Amino acid sequence: MKYKLIASDMDGTLVNDNHELTERTKKAIIDTVKSGVLFVITTGRPFSNTKIVNELLDVDLPFIVLNGAAAYMGKSEKLLFEYYLDFEIAKEIYDIGQKLGIAQIVWTGPDLWANRSCEKTLKYESLGNASMSMITDFDNLKSHTSGISKVLWIEKPADIIRLSKEMNEHFGNRLKCTSSMAHYLEFISIDAGKGPALEKVGKLYGITADEMIAIGDNYNDISMLEYAGFSIAMANAPEEVRKTCDYVAPTNNDDGVAKMIEKFILGNNS
Repeated sequence: MKYKLIASDMDGTLVNDNHELTERTKKAIIDTVKSGVLFVITTGRPFSNTKIVNELLDVDLPFIVLNGAAAYMGKSEKLLFEYYLDFEIAKEIYDIGQKLGIAQIVWTGPDLWANRSCEKTLKYESLGNASMSMITDFDNLKSHTSGISKVLWIEKPADIIRLSKEMNEHFGNRLKCTSSMAHYLEFISIDAGKGPALEKVGKLYGITADEMIAIGDNYNDISMLEYAGFSIAMANAPEEVRKTCDYVAPTNNDDGVAKMIEKFILGNNS
């Protein structure tokens, strides 16, 4: 099968635990694009925090960001599509988080907000490549933005597992709630998600699901892994994620994505 598109998550997948692209991975991405295969980033990060890949390439390629809540063309920064949470649902999420005393992050497109300044939110800000503003009254966000892209809770991994079950039961099909990292729980529009976003990008380029490879490492990647014709989980992924996939790659610290590109895209099995 000659694949026309490869979609890759970033954290825990494309970059190592130091958030770096290795030289082998950089070369694999460049060689993929040169071969005529569409390389698509699918990440929970905002578009502003994908520069490590965007600056590597000379062509204008699509970037799926905020867990599928939006997509941009890399060089032109053209917005392809975006999905916002219903404002009242977003407020309900926020109010529940406040009652539980959870550190909360809110993305309104490219803008970053937090319910408080603390170690958890400051660390997130340092990784997010965006200046963080404080929420004094959630209703005021209506006048600052066209919509809420996602709400993110930061908690201990054991609490995230419990909260994920509780919030999915509470909200049902009013939204999508999934863990993107062990200590993050993310809420996005019911219409968003990496799988639906990948399908939308595929249609823009005339590429079908069976012509795609998707690579990921966490629960927020499952929808795209299920959509793509060939799915690859990282060895560092939870067992539940690995079980959904056709193949398991070496870890993100062992050039797993580069090795999969070399094997399935470039035809180098070494």
